Amino acid sequence: MSTDPTQFAQAYWDTAAETYVQDFTGTGIGETRRVAVWRRFAKIFSPGQKLLELNCGTGIDAVHLAGQGIQLVACDISSRMIEFARQHAASTDTSELIDFKVLPNEEIGSLEGEDVFDGAFSNFCGLNCVEDLEAVARELARLVRPGSPLLLCMMGRFVPWEIAWFAARGEPGKALRRLRRKDFRSGDAGSVHIHRPSVREMSRIMSPGFRLRRWGGVGIAVPPTYTENRMRHFPRVIRGLAGIDRLIGGLPLFRRMADCVLLEFECVKPRKG
Repeated sequence: MSTDPTQFAQAYWDTAAETYVQDFTGTGIGETRRVAVWRRFAKIFSPGQKLLELNCGTGIDAVHLAGQGIQLVACDISSRMIEFARQHAASTDTSELIDFKVLPNEEIGSLEGEDVFDGAFSNFCGLNCVEDLEAVARELARLVRPGSPLLLCMMGRFVPWEIAWFAARGEPGKALRRLRRKDFRSGDAGSVHIHRPSVREMSRIMSPGFRLRRWGGVGIAVPPTYTENRMRHFPRVIRGLAGIDRLIGGLPLFRRMADCVLLEFECVKPRKG
């Protein structure tokens, strides 16, 4: 049996792809997370640009941006995720603007022949599953045009909602898991290693190719998606909490309590060659 961690990760995400919409994208809470990130997309990306997306999942973000006239190369480790993404793009007539590739984040260096990108992004914690983030940062600096934005959505490390939820259920291990820098998650078919660098660590990891310009929190007042079964009965409450998130997401104290942190970098390293 192979012990290649990439194969285990591919199997894990192939399985996750089957219920991704049910578990996240199609939930009311998941929608608030997505809309929060899209608001930032609208401020930093423009029609006519060419973007690189890492861990694109089922293509929700790629199709959204392509619908605005943005061209993308969208990559994911899971062939099943890419299959769903292509189907989604085909159903919305955006296929011509998106080049979906089965490609792990660790192998984006193989995009050697691609034109330089006008920006890049990774949504919803895909980079938390990368062992060597510094190597990915070096390749991104080579692929992204100097002065262009890089938007990374990463796991938050202190989430009061999560602590309270699992503590109330008598699961202290889960309540405090975000405080651990490393973790391991397994499923029926595969497994992934989870890394939780702090914002300061991410700023160091991404340098010298990228400079952190701003960051905020996504999912502070709105609870995590695993509370959906309870919270879906209160859609007006979720909308109200999402409104609170919009007000406090950039504030220094509250942004540290978010389910996800949204880091906006600028490429400052000239492309060699």
